[in-house]
Amino acid sequence: MALESGPALRVPAELPPYTAILIVDVKDFSGIKGRDHARVTEAIPGILRQAFRRAGLADHWDEARFEFGTGDGYVAGFRPAVLPFLLNPFLPALQEELAYRNKVAMDTDQRQPIRMRVTVHVGPMTSSEAKALSEGSGVARIEAHRLIDAPPVRDLLTRSSPTTCVAAIVSARVFADAVQPGFTGEDPDLYVRAPVEVKSYEGTAYLRVPAPSGDLLVNGFHTARPETDTTAAPPDDTAKGGQVNRMRDVHGNVVQAHTYNETNRQGGTGDINGNGNITLTGAQGTVHIGDHHFSGARRRPKDKK
Repeated sequence: MALESGPALRVPAELPPYTAILIVDVKDFSGIKGRDHARVTEAIPGILRQAFRRAGLADHWDEARFEFGTGDGYVAGFRPAVLPFLLNPFLPALQEELAYRNKVAMDTDQRQPIRMRVTVHVGPMTSSEAKALSEGSGVARIEAHRLIDAPPVRDLLTRSSPTTCVAAIVSARVFADAVQPGFTGEDPDLYVRAPVEVKSYEGTAYLRVPAPSGDLLVNGFHTARPETDTTAAPPDDTAKGGQVNRMRDVHGNVVQAHTYNETNRQGGTGDINGNGNITLTGAQGTVHIGDHHFSGARRRPKDKK
């Protein structure tokens, strides 16, 4: 008799086809005037389509497994073989397309420039010819949306000028499968590793900016960390170099002792009179402070036998 584990026996299922997913999101979409939201939303697929054409990838765009808008962005899925091309030459082509459109817009009606965050990921996602609403479902899809919302990629557009139109974040899987082996034809050093923590997602990703500007050129892709305070702390009264004792209204005999070199002790014995504050300090020797006087014989350390 077969043994069951858990409350119910789960039936195996086919793994959905591996899919390269591209997601773009417009920076500060909420800052665009409401009357322009529809115009920008409708323009996004046209921008992407033209960027694919600039890169010589028009056929790949036409063969997308699925595509749909998100209001302030767009999602498209492609065959995994297309993965390297989504990084190069697509990212530089998207930068060029946005820069061109922004320049034309500024010359005509001074509209807010369009800048985009981009994420590229790969993994099993549902896909069929039925074009169902569930197309592109899967854990990889969720991870891709987490990546595009990650602080490291948002920070890239915040710390750069409008000259930088594209900031991309790619998953570690994409970097390992497409960039490191050389399929993108790029130097892997163009990608900067970054830790990512968004909601329940935690992992490593890689940042890519085709046209960096502003603070990115000064301090790099990561936010500058605060400098460590190297100011020396004030000496501790109990440090080995000396011992400080403070006394008030002292009459009679007092012994000031001090330990040094971990082995020898030395101090003075005598009479102290006075009503003021008295400070005795130092490893050895008689101490005079103001009108107060410490009188007594100084003890010498005994010779070791």
